Amino acid sequence: MGVGATEFLPVLAKVDDAVARALASGYQVDVDAFELLLSLENRVNVVDMIDKVVQLKKSGETDGVDVISRSDIDALLSPEESIEDPRNLEDSIDMAKEGSEADLEIIGNLTEKLFPVEGADGFRLLFRSRLRKMLNIARQRPDSRNIRTISEVLDAQNRDVVKVAGLVMDKRIKQDRWELAIDDLSGLLRVRGTDNSIKAEVADVMLDQFVIMDVARVRGETAALKRIYHPDLPDRIPTTSKKNVYAVFLSDLHVGSKLFLLDAFERFTAWISGLSEDHGVVDRVRYVVIGGDAVDGAGIYPGQENDLQEPDIRKQYSNLAQLIEKIPKHIRIVIIPGNHDPVRQALPQPAIPRKYAEELYCMENVSMLSSPALLRLHGVKLLTFHGRSLDDVVAKIPGLSYSSPAAAMKLLLRARHLAPHYGGRVAMAPAEEDHLVIDEVPDIFHAGHVHTLDRTNYRGTLILNSGTWQGQTKFQANMGIVPTPGKVPIVNLATLDMLVKDFTKSSGDS
Repeated sequence: MGVGATEFLPVLAKVDDAVARALASGYQVDVDAFELLLSLENRVNVVDMIDKVVQLKKSGETDGVDVISRSDIDALLSPEESIEDPRNLEDSIDMAKEGSEADLEIIGNLTEKLFPVEGADGFRLLFRSRLRKMLNIARQRPDSRNIRTISEVLDAQNRDVVKVAGLVMDKRIKQDRWELAIDDLSGLLRVRGTDNSIKAEVADVMLDQFVIMDVARVRGETAALKRIYHPDLPDRIPTTSKKNVYAVFLSDLHVGSKLFLLDAFERFTAWISGLSEDHGVVDRVRYVVIGGDAVDGAGIYPGQENDLQEPDIRKQYSNLAQLIEKIPKHIRIVIIPGNHDPVRQALPQPAIPRKYAEELYCMENVSMLSSPALLRLHGVKLLTFHGRSLDDVVAKIPGLSYSSPAAAMKLLLRARHLAPHYGGRVAMAPAEEDHLVIDEVPDIFHAGHVHTLDRTNYRGTLILNSGTWQGQTKFQANMGIVPTPGKVPIVNLATLDMLVKDFTKSSGDS
């Protein structure tokens, strides 16, 4: 007889404590290791076990890889503690029944809300909308409720420190000084300074980004900057699911490319269909989120036809549908577009048109949404976005790279905008409303695009980039970008802990 939910939850809590200890030390726990910890909880202290593994990895006595695998734990077990069956299958099925149905709520799908306004008028309305929304967010900060307009600062007769906010129009950083110019609907203000501690903050600001400042009037249209703030996220405790269910995050499959890892993806579909032995997690998976570039497309860059296994974009989506169809029907699947999908390149992007992906639209468990899209998965608020704007963030902000996209995603959260910079590599569509402002604070922020698996936590939000299923391209090799294909992040929605499973190996071990 399988254990009931009330018996299992304390076990899971102890295992989650062990996973949390690993994450705090800079190590992820893969799915097979997680399953083994579940089976061992009544035999060993799983927290102490993880501490020992971390200590060995840091001392260089093991492989030094920053993922804890089943073999790392097996190596520490005595013969008496080792077990052949990691977990009773009946127990797994009992737990799966506890959260048997997906609970997906679509909060924000922009597909039917994108009405471009052509020309200069459209961009004028867009930036006014951005400023208005950002001021509303800023005034929710306890320290920013008394923001003055720029005209009020310029008209003031004294030199008291006041708070002002606006969009960055110009940024100049020299060795011994720096200068910013911001504007709002009332005017333009230039601020200058030499403080090195503020200089570092100024370096992290992008053009067209909204900022809040403490300034003291100097003369004319110039002020001294005393402090700079981002709209930022409030410190908070994230919302989590009341049931132990999991969400799987994918992106950048690039079906149709010669470099698409078909064998690895078929191992993934076999795993998620329950054809492997590790049922403890897979039986509780209720969501798969695909963050754009599901197919490789056509005509995306010069010479792409030489890199395609399948040049017909409709056939690419048909092949994708055949793969997606293998995922069990009780799992809800969300698909958003990326820059390789047949939608407009300007942000935000509507859902992939039905005429290209009829078979996906006919699947009852598939939702085709815009990029960005805002969802609730078992009550957990998810913001999913392809991430094209990460190109501009990495290019403009010192110290960022494609190898650590979570740091760039963190800056987007601080800015409360998915594409702060206008006029860079990424186009924005002129419109009456700026839909890229992050109005609602997500519990999970998911992106793709850069082909690198990465994660971090910031003020209660799990930041996650889900990597790729495409091998290294010539462009990436020339740029020194090393992708992490076939590695799947799996998030426990009850704890927001993340596991990683590597499907590039035939065994599925990380």
